[in-house]
Amino acid sequence: MRDATGQYIYCNQRLLDYVGRPAEWLQDQAWEAVHPEDIHTTLQRWKLSIETGVPYENEYRLRRHDGLYRWFLARGVPIRNEAGHIQRWLGSSTDIQDQKLAEDALRRTEKLTTAGRLAASMAHEINNPLNAVVNTLFLALEDQELSQSTRSLLESADRELARVGQFVTQTLRFHKQSTAPSDTDLGEIIDSVLAMYALRFRSSAIRIEKQYRTQEKLRCFSSEVRQVFANLIGNALDATGEEGLIHVRIRTARTWTQPGIRGIRVLVADTGVGIPRELLSQLFQPFVSTKESTGVGLGLWVSQGIVHKHNGHIRIRTSTNRTHRGTIFSVFFPFTTTADPIPKH
Repeated sequence: MRDATGQYIYCNQRLLDYVGRPAEWLQDQAWEAVHPEDIHTTLQRWKLSIETGVPYENEYRLRRHDGLYRWFLARGVPIRNEAGHIQRWLGSSTDIQDQKLAEDALRRTEKLTTAGRLAASMAHEINNPLNAVVNTLFLALEDQELSQSTRSLLESADRELARVGQFVTQTLRFHKQSTAPSDTDLGEIIDSVLAMYALRFRSSAIRIEKQYRTQEKLRCFSSEVRQVFANLIGNALDATGEEGLIHVRIRTARTWTQPGIRGIRVLVADTGVGIPRELLSQLFQPFVSTKESTGVGLGLWVSQGIVHKHNGHIRIRTSTNRTHRGTIFSVFFPFTTTADPIPKH
């Protein structure tokens, strides 16, 4: 409760326990507990309510006694006397952190679904004319009277069309996801992705090192997980110059956030150019790409959504140092994924 000028008259013990401060602290320093990014809007809305008497409502992050910020919904209504003058304000602050997280998860799922439908629509429109061009090239290459230079050009065009065909196939796989999880060998998934890019590996003389240190299977949506590693390995291939190295390792491990949870960790490392520091914080946002001329910036965003759907985590380490540069993506999938959700502790 506050008086007509906005000064605290009363607060319950629950608020004091949350902020870990005495009641006197609230009089002059309460705003210090509001997140720096939210303080301006919070003060503006409260000032407007004090000046006009309109009810106060605001969402903001409030610092807990241990330094952790959680989202709160604050409301305040004026209590007036018979003459209509405000005597005091009665307010409440409700912890909405879990609700905000659920809403964010729902938005990510909706975005992922929309991206999948858009990708499938584009892939379908591309596929029909692509097949016609591939068939035309095949017939042209059957002509025995072609000069060697013309044949080389047509063969080069045929290889590039094969790359487009692989992209279309992967895009359609992403949309046509499995309806139920199944026990999956991640080594087999990685091998299928590497086979898809085999021609590019050979033409760029890029070496592949594989270390599969577990035979355990993961219960997951295999087509979605394949999409994740198709994107990570494709990115590594784009970043790695000729005669570079891409290393893939699979092993059992424990999660970073809950040491008691076991699962499978996959590392995809390259000796490429690395990712600029200024892009790291935005890397998993849609339409952010390090490949300005060829990338649309959806791959990592989609991949992160799939990993989170499986209760997993994805992390990145990168260096642009000339003497030691490259990027490592580390993906962890718990054995309790979509089929058996991780219990909350």
